[in-house]
Amino acid sequence: MKAVLFAPEALNDLDDIWLYIAQDSIFHADRFIDEQRELCEGKLSMFPNMGSGRGYLAEGVFAFPHGSYMIYYRVRLDALEIIRVMHGSVDVESLFATPFNAGMG
Repeated sequence: MKAVLFAPEALNDLDDIWLYIAQDSIFHADRFIDEQRELCEGKLSMFPNMGSGRGYLAEGVFAFPHGSYMIYYRVRLDALEIIRVMHGSVDVESLFATPFNAGMG
């Protein structure tokens, strides 16, 4: 099992998702974010290659779906780096064209 690191952009994404869902239900917002984190810290950290490769976005990037969202991550030697958590309708290619904190791990 690898350690899980969340890039600042991924933490901001989770905050934004929480705020969006909380407009309707704080309970559901809390539950969804907890599920996201459990997925990253559990299943993905144990089986990091279960995601789909997204090398066209950036070298070594994988994606894994959760609900309507995609978790974008990299597998490092000692950690799983969560890069972004985005809604499936977002144009991720333009987001990844903008530099992000790739220096973790």
